[in-house]
Amino acid sequence: MSRAVCYSFSMLRKTLQATLIATAILTTACTAPDTHEADAAAIQAADEQWAAVVQKKDLDATVSYYAADGVLLPPSAPIAKDAKGIRDVWTMFMSPDASLTWKATKTEASGNLGYAYGTYHLVIKDPKSPVDEIGKFSEVWKRQADGKWKCIVDAFNSDQPVPTPAPEVKK
Repeated sequence: MSRAVCYSFSMLRKTLQATLIATAILTTACTAPDTHEADAAAIQAADEQWAAVVQKKDLDATVSYYAADGVLLPPSAPIAKDAKGIRDVWTMFMSPDASLTWKATKTEASGNLGYAYGTYHLVIKDPKSPVDEIGKFSEVWKRQADGKWKCIVDAFNSDQPVPTPAPEVKK
């Protein structure tokens, strides 16, 4: 082989090596780190903080866990689509006679979205219509521009069966 051909192969090999190294570096640099476990833990922590705020009966702090476009889907009621509607629903849980606790049993996250679900216990000590209810909830969380997680969809419903109507009395 001539010197020119050997030089060409040597240059080709070096160029190929440099290309492969650059490709490996760029591929590694462009791969986003897997943060789903840390994100799920952040949602779990936010949900626990939210439950603690509810125990303090702090309505403003409670509503602050919703994103600006968040919605609340209470059972047997219309969707609360704005801050006022969400506030109105939460007001009944803030009375001195009410107690609401919950615990997320599962949280997951991927990218800028995550979810939590679990169980709740609601007690309202009202002599006219007392409530002692166990149920389940589901929340969808979204990472905000500032990096904080906020609830964008919050739904809950009772585990108790729907009451059957009283039989009609014949006259």
